[in-house]
Amino acid sequence: MAQSLLTQLENHLEKVRRQYFAPDDFFVLGVSGGPDSMALMYLLKRLEISALIVHVNYGKRDEASDLDQELAEQMAFQWGFECCTIPLNPEDAGDENFQNWARKQRYRFFRDFKEEYDAAAILTAHHQDDQVETILQKLLRGSAPEAWQGMSVWDGELFRPLLPFTKQQILDYCDGEVIPYRVDESNLQSDYARNFLRNELAEQMDGFFPGWQQNILKLQEQGERFEAAMQQVAGQVAEKNMIDLTKYSALPDNLKTSVLKTILKINGLEQSLSRGEWQQLKEIEHIQTGTTIEAGNLRLTSDRGQVVIQAHKEQASISYTFKRGEVESDFKTGPVSLKLVSSRSQSANLQVDADKLQWPLTLREWQEGDRFTPLGLSGSQNIAKHLTSRKIPAHLKEKALVLCGSDGTIYAIIYPVKAENNEWGAVAEEARYHPQTEIFLTINLSI
Repeated sequence: MAQSLLTQLENHLEKVRRQYFAPDDFFVLGVSGGPDSMALMYLLKRLEISALIVHVNYGKRDEASDLDQELAEQMAFQWGFECCTIPLNPEDAGDENFQNWARKQRYRFFRDFKEEYDAAAILTAHHQDDQVETILQKLLRGSAPEAWQGMSVWDGELFRPLLPFTKQQILDYCDGEVIPYRVDESNLQSDYARNFLRNELAEQMDGFFPGWQQNILKLQEQGERFEAAMQQVAGQVAEKNMIDLTKYSALPDNLKTSVLKTILKINGLEQSLSRGEWQQLKEIEHIQTGTTIEAGNLRLTSDRGQVVIQAHKEQASISYTFKRGEVESDFKTGPVSLKLVSSRSQSANLQVDADKLQWPLTLREWQEGDRFTPLGLSGSQNIAKHLTSRKIPAHLKEKALVLCGSDGTIYAIIYPVKAENNEWGAVAEEARYHPQTEIFLTINLSI
């Protein structure tokens, strides 16, 4: 191998490593035994980069799989790396596409090891040919322009330093440095989409469209420009995760989905949604104030001309029951602190007459149908309507808490944010204090 290629690979790896990582950072490298990952392991050895080598043996090719494992383990030992092999049973994939299943298993192990070893990144040996295939598959599947950017060298989890180099360059590097590797013959079968592109379509494309790979790679720049434009538009119609419906509705219809995707990405809410779920999200222009729609793991709530987008996570219901003696000193549950005091507190967010309460008390999330009697009134009021009248944002209403007695009476409502009247909650008539009150229960929030 020409010395220039050796120098190019080493210089590039060292350059991008310095760009993203500290000199003593540790990595997790997946090694299959093929030329790409073996070349990358050898590069780490030459540059004295510390890494854990992880090999996954799927047992799908009988003796050949065992030989792959043997090579990865032997060379890791010879080159001074710790190596861990994970054996898997291909029958566990069931009816799932084997390549998809294998990939999910592989990266699950990589992530586990990354966390266990406190590694800076997961190293993979993806190269330029992989990039071309990735972008081509996205095109054939009808992906939007922002997806044409393909894989990045560093995405916050995966570090792909070989992306600028072709498969042939890596093979030349292996031959020149006498790096041992094995060829997975199953990759020569066109049973899967990527293998078909690699084994059959690519060769014919070379004859009909010389240089087509570089033309595909140029789409990355177009994808980057498109995403930059969408980010600018998203910044005009949304502030963080809050969309201005008037501005969003004024966008051309053919831009709305792309802008919405960009808003999700900016807020770390990007996820794979079905066509039906995207259709649900398109309805945000037509939902009434206070209404919520859900799609995938997203919750979108309309609130006075804005739509708030949040990740919808199933959380355990909040419910704390406590006796009077437990609040004689500070009793803290999440953001709420309760304490019995002998005189009225000027700093308390809320306070009630402790002797009017039916102990033990329960602090819980409010539920549909809950009612309480506001101060100065004789009739009860629906808590949902009370929160609306206090202008509590629709997407935060569910986080309001109520303080209840053992008989179910609601003595106070605790808001998740300060209301329009500058209060942090409301006290019920049954629990109001008077000049004769001797013991107060104070309620404070640390939000």
